[in-house]
Amino acid sequence: MIGLIGINHHTASVQDREKYALTEEEAIAIVQEWKAEEVVLGAVVLSTCNRVEIYYETAQQHFRPYILIRSLSRYKKIADIDENIFVCKHGTEMFRHLFRLSAGLDSIVKGETQILGQLKNAFRVATVAKQVTSTLSRLFHKAFETAKLIRTRHMVGAVPISSGGAAVRLLDSVLPNRECTALIVGAGQIAETIYQALKELDYRDIRLYNRTRQRAERFAETHGKLSVYAEEELPMALKEADIVFVATSSSTPIVTKENLHERENRPYLLFDMGVPRNVAEEISCKTWATVYTIDDLRSTESSFASQNLDWEAMDASIEEMVAEIEEWVNAASLREVFHVVQTASEMLLQKDLAKLPHQLTEAERALIIQYEKHLRVTFSTAIVAATRKVTKEGRNLIVADAIGQLFKEIIKENQ
Repeated sequence: MIGLIGINHHTASVQDREKYALTEEEAIAIVQEWKAEEVVLGAVVLSTCNRVEIYYETAQQHFRPYILIRSLSRYKKIADIDENIFVCKHGTEMFRHLFRLSAGLDSIVKGETQILGQLKNAFRVATVAKQVTSTLSRLFHKAFETAKLIRTRHMVGAVPISSGGAAVRLLDSVLPNRECTALIVGAGQIAETIYQALKELDYRDIRLYNRTRQRAERFAETHGKLSVYAEEELPMALKEADIVFVATSSSTPIVTKENLHERENRPYLLFDMGVPRNVAEEISCKTWATVYTIDDLRSTESSFASQNLDWEAMDASIEEMVAEIEEWVNAASLREVFHVVQTASEMLLQKDLAKLPHQLTEAERALIIQYEKHLRVTFSTAIVAATRKVTKEGRNLIVADAIGQLFKEIIKENQ
């Protein structure tokens, strides 16, 4: 069975999402633990500012996903588990969710293009760690194919949209003018989108801080003339800024009361793009600072919804791809059952042939072997045909699993 457990911006606040956020190293470690305990066959972990989702495959057809939820909570040292914030899906629902997600249709900023890159990176990390099964591999490649189909057929994302760009537009909407100093903290992919959005809106004074000076200077070289700060210069950079976008991969706050100080008649506007949050919670309580988080981008959804998009046609395209992966998964399930049937019948045949009397002539022995092989083929073919029928070509996975378990038991008893 393949399934999904996760939390996202629909079900959990940013405070809850940051508790469960996983680094690449943590994602590899917990899946390795589950594999060693034979809980899963493999898994792909997606951890972004909007969601933590784990796509897994298990050999158990009646698997209880709460086993993974509780294990994940223990791993993250979360004692008070709220299972209501988790989404658990499998089969068709899971396929549909992943395919909509890959196309940017389930993002907090609908139509954004970053999620596809994040999915591809999650898949790459799991593949390198040898944690991807053939079924998960086929599923994710189908998701990537779906994203391309939606973007080309329905022009979703024809104009690139990103959470960084949406954050800039949100702060821009509350500013009296653009004659101010904008500071970007971080030099990664989200920082790139923030910078581009600021330039497009004609902000003149854009500055950058990054922990390492070399990366900050490389960012400046790529994007033209802008002031850069690094290492111990964060307090200075913050002091001179009016609006601050904080977008780092740090698991602890970067902007704290130690480096951000009150100014007279010049309040701060900060946008914290991080999950876990990059701006200390205590800053949000200050009268001289207004802090926005990734959850505040929900207000940008209406702008996307007002675009001239054919939602029914997009849903039809998604369902088309869901049907294709379902057909493949069902066929794969049947192939596994058929293999077990053939293994069991071959084992029974060999066991029976071993009982033939030694005084038989070679001709008699050959005739019996030929006849028994014919019976085995007839027997297996009949079972395969009946299995196709009663499982509705593999769509009824419960029946398919029951047949598979029956013949596995025959194999076990005759080994």
